[in-house]
Formats: sequence, structure tokens, C-alpha cells
Amino acid sequence: MEENLRPSVGVACVIFKDGKILLGEDAGKASNLVYGVPGGHWESGETLENSIKREVSEESGIEIKNIQLISVYDFFRQDKNKSYVTIGFKADYKSGDLKDESNSTRKSWKWFELSGLPTSLFPPDKILIERAKTGIVWESKC
Repeated sequence: MEENLRPSVGVACVIFKDGKILLGEDAGKASNLVYGVPGGHWESGETLENSIKREVSEESGIEIKNIQLISVYDFFRQDKNKSYVTIGFKADYKSGDLKDESNSTRKSWKWFELSGLPTSLFPPDKILIERAKTGIVWESKC
């Protein structure tokens, strides 16, 4: 099987601080603003814990603690013609200041109340946030 046809494995994290969650704007999509949680690809040789800590730090500039597995979900990205499996976590803010990296996947990080989330969430992250609230780890699509 061609490498680009194999699904990629990603990690994503819903981060809580004072009852709010961290969301950033998708970089380069100003005309169609979409928000999402920090995350990215799981690199070979990393533990899942190290992977999510690295991705959160690289994208947002903060450190996390109390990391818990909360979700496994699969989806197909038509814009990339690729399947993904994302391992989702929830964690608490530990330390650090939010940064805005222009070359990052997400930017303009902000803390949002759960009752006031943007309506334009990246669909897989919307599922992850819902699972963080409900405790559902995986659901059959059948």
C-alpha cells in the first residue's frame, strides 16, 4: 500500500483552565474561520504522553498536567484525501504563556467557556470536546 494512502495517527487535547477550554484559529483560513484544540501527528519513537505534551507546547506555548485518555476517533479529510485516527486527551493547564506562532497550524489562542464555544469548530475537535464532557471514548458509526 502506498504510504500516502495509509491513515495517519494524530493526538489532540482539550485543555482546561478555570472551567474554560483552549481553542485556536486554523492558520490560513481567515475567510472560513474554524477553531480547534491543540494537536498534531504522533511521531515515531514518542510515547503518547510525550507526543501530546510536545504538540501542545509547540502550538500554544503552554505546559499541561493530569493528562487522561478520553477518545479514539477516525475520520476522513477530503481536503487531504486521507484517513486519520486521532487519540484524544484532556488535561489541565500547568504553566506558560500563550504564544501566537504564525507558522503553526493554529493561532490566536483563547480560553472559552464551555457554554460559549464558537459554532465553527473543526468537526473532529467538536467530537473530542463532546467526549470530554460526556466521558464517551468511542462510538460505532453503524
